[in-house]
Amino acid sequence: MKYLTFEKVSSKHYSEILDFVVSGKSILAELDRRGYNVVPRVCAGLVPIDQKTRAHLLLQEDDELSNGRVALYTCPCGDYGCGVISVLIKKHGDQIVWSDFRYERDDDEEFTALERLGPFRFAEDAYRRTVMCSNTTT
Repeated sequence: MKYLTFEKVSSKHYSEILDFVVSGKSILAELDRRGYNVVPRVCAGLVPIDQKTRAHLLLQEDDELSNGRVALYTCPCGDYGCGVISVLIKKHGDQIVWSDFRYERDDDEEFTALERLGPFRFAEDAYRRTVMCSNTTT
């Protein structure tokens, strides 16, 4: 079982940015290694996590993506049409599972599957505590 934290990390493009860290490994670092210039959705406006993002991560609201996926990373401009790294987030028993990571764009029905990234299984209670205890902005 993996665990999720939100931590400040360094990347090719940013000296310090808040990221999704799974069991001690920054997802942004892996995306950088693969050549993606994206920003974690949790750092929008350089704030930890807003109510809307929290609701998507907790499966309380659907994301703006029309395919039932959740955007974890966006183009640095924040426009989903430029490209996002998205994931399926599902509840399975007492686990929350992130799977099927992809790069996709609004104007293109094609997507790029991100091989060997996930799936990540989190204990639901610990996952919810992490997401709920993160700093909130409106």
